[in-house]
Amino acid sequence: MASEPMLPAPFAAWEPYAATWCLATEHARRERRMHSTQAQLEQFYKAVKPRLDEAIQYLNGFQLDQLPARERNLLNLTLSLVEISVAVELFFNPWPLDAYPWHEFTVAY
Repeated sequence: MASEPMLPAPFAAWEPYAATWCLATEHARRERRMHSTQAQLEQFYKAVKPRLDEAIQYLNGFQLDQLPARERNLLNLTLSLVEISVAVELFFNPWPLDAYPWHEFTVAY
């Protein structure tokens, strides 16, 4: 039996990433980035980034405080893309190598 889709139908191609990247908090997204390989980050980035504007326009059709579950998941997945983009575009590593140790940081909200 197939599981219920996590994302809206127009973004069904991203379902393979949904369980991993539809994370509700900044802390969870940062932790996932830190515990992923660079190859995993790049694969997710290459799959989602080309349609990011389309996802944003789709989400603009909803009130933020009234997002249905699949749209909330889509928002969280796009926020995960934002979280990992610096690792793909700038650091070429899940965390900058010459930076303060990532495990010392905590998200305050």
